[in-house]
Amino acid sequence: MQDILNRIELKNDGVYFLVDYNKANPRKDIITIIDKYEIKNVNYLEIENAINNKEEYILLTRDKNVININESFEIIISDDKVLAEIIFYPPKKNGKKLKKIEVLDKILSLQIKFGLDLSIIDEFLETRDYTKTYIIAQGIPPEKSKDGFLGYFVDINEKKIKPKILEDGSVDYKTLNLFETVKKGTILVTQIAPVKGKNGKDIFGDIVLSEEPKQPPALPKGKNTEISSDGKRLISSINGCVFYRDKLIDILPILEIKSDIDNSTGNIDFVGNVIVRGNVLNGFTINAEGNVNIYGWVEGATIIAEGNIFIAQGVQGAGKAKIVSSKNITLNFVENATLIAEKDINANSIMHCNIFCNGDLTVLGKRGLILGGKSIIGGDLLAKDIGSSMSNNTEITAGINYKVLNKYEELIKSVDIMTERYSTLDKIVEKLSKIDINYLSEDKRILFEKAVKERLEIKKKIVVYKKDIQRLIPLFTKKLAKIQINHKIYGGTKIVANNAIIFLKEDIDSCIIKNVDGKIKVFKL
Repeated sequence: MQDILNRIELKNDGVYFLVDYNKANPRKDIITIIDKYEIKNVNYLEIENAINNKEEYILLTRDKNVININESFEIIISDDKVLAEIIFYPPKKNGKKLKKIEVLDKILSLQIKFGLDLSIIDEFLETRDYTKTYIIAQGIPPEKSKDGFLGYFVDINEKKIKPKILEDGSVDYKTLNLFETVKKGTILVTQIAPVKGKNGKDIFGDIVLSEEPKQPPALPKGKNTEISSDGKRLISSINGCVFYRDKLIDILPILEIKSDIDNSTGNIDFVGNVIVRGNVLNGFTINAEGNVNIYGWVEGATIIAEGNIFIAQGVQGAGKAKIVSSKNITLNFVENATLIAEKDINANSIMHCNIFCNGDLTVLGKRGLILGGKSIIGGDLLAKDIGSSMSNNTEITAGINYKVLNKYEELIKSVDIMTERYSTLDKIVEKLSKIDINYLSEDKRILFEKAVKERLEIKKKIVVYKKDIQRLIPLFTKKLAKIQINHKIYGGTKIVANNAIIFLKEDIDSCIIKNVDGKIKVFKL
């Protein structure tokens, strides 16, 4: 009987019984304990499953106060065998307290050979602190290996183009550092070799191997770059500008034109970066795979770039200018033009333009004005003034990807056209179906058959288009935009913030406009 009682152990989550499977009937021992202490609510099915699975410790009850429990302890060895800890459990009811020799015997039976500290037994017996976890043995953990990586000697981070606003309100466009140039032979990237950590030793005296580190990624070889003979460095093969795209580094050549883009130069189509020291005149085009820097004016021209577009003086577009960037657009004054940027647009003033910007639109500086036209902004808008007391045709849409909005409007328009056509066909079918087909002329019979077929096709298309529209609607509130006006927004301005719309009837001084729960809210600054 005493042997059975000695195999009762108290753990954090309940009372357990250490099963001796060498006995013919271990179930009998468990029944003996349950009967002796009158343990209630026993889950015999779980006990039977545990015995069948040969579990060493079987849960008897989660109520730790039902029986006399001797003071006990549990030794926990970490998975890597580098650390051994001991937790002591207090006795319950009339349970016996531990003796030093009992704890010592159990510890020594584990055959710990390294980092053993037996002084903790005396420490516990003196304090009986059951809240503390004691470390009885500690090995040497292996050092963490360092994975290989790529070390960059050029800046591949996306540059946020924020012109410096001077004290007088003007904007400094001269020191933007829009791109980084390198010379032929410049080291761009190097592979940093992995470092394997030192091995450790566990508490049983065995070596604990450090994990094998990962090798560095492949070098991001793009256009006009080469890999060194040792295969570890990426080097520029030309003089040019660093351009990071699709996780590869390109070195693009720079085309610098010190005159105007006019009849003397013709249109520019270049695989690298373009610098124009003069103006871009009406009707001409610049198409570049890199950045475009223009230090003069742009008239009714087209500028298209895979990189950033910078225009120092501004754009007088006459309704013809189109500026398209796969990244950011930065310019001073722009009037009567279309601007399309996949990221941010920064300007001093925008007048009577169509703006399509999937990032943030910032219009600050001496004027900081948006007047007239339509601006569709995927992110936030920050401006000094919006609209004018003399004009009420300014429209601002924020928080919506312009491609999503354009697709939505196209679908709505198509559904309206198809609905109108369906109505016309429906009238034809209804009218001709009232006549016996045998009395229809050949022309009317063909008309009837075509109308029935076309009506069915249109109906199917309308269903598909409406489903597409429903899929687009949630995208309108994917990012709740903020519209901040530092000075004044004038009455007559139309504001769309995500899925909410408002026509301002009066001027509002410095404020923030947001969509709150599907409604436009104005917060004073």
